[in-house]
Amino acid sequence: MSRKPAADDDAFDIDAFRRGDPECFRQVLKGFGPIIRDIVASYARAGDDQDELYQLVSIRLLTQRGRYEEWGAMRGWVARLAHNCCRNWFEARKARQSALDRYAVQVIPIEDSGALMEDPARLLDYRRFLERLENALNGIPPRQAQAFRLVHIEGRTPADAARKMKVGAATVRSHIRSARENLRELLEEERHVLS
Repeated sequence: MSRKPAADDDAFDIDAFRRGDPECFRQVLKGFGPIIRDIVASYARAGDDQDELYQLVSIRLLTQRGRYEEWGAMRGWVARLAHNCCRNWFEARKARQSALDRYAVQVIPIEDSGALMEDPARLLDYRRFLERLENALNGIPPRQAQAFRLVHIEGRTPADAARKMKVGAATVRSHIRSARENLRELLEEERHVLS
């Protein structure tokens, strides 16, 4: 006996969906695709990211289809599954970026490595400077800190940083100028570490 879902879920064959019937799965994706796309768009702005996230949600829907218990509208279950999948993707991406930012600040630049490695005291001073700089960057507005990191720590051009931040190059330069003003006192105190 095949049970039909609530009226707002169209007429999907729930048992066939749970079994993984390809045609039923296509119908579910066709029926709920716009809802999934709206949820995906709220987490990812770039088209490639949206396509990747839509595929992840579709795979999750396929792998979790047996867990649908018909306790409510299928629409709600699909939306909750999409939100959870998108949130996990977003948090994982944020964690990766944070790890990259920490790495960029903790690694000694190649051009300075020779002098710093020869003198352990200078290396220790440099490490302390990087820790203080990172703490100071955490204390300024996030967009200023991001622009400063991209240009001065990662070595990108303002135009490249602007593409990454999805703003104009003038905005990046403005953020960097403001970040420098906010960081000036710290940088003056620690300038001797890099000289």
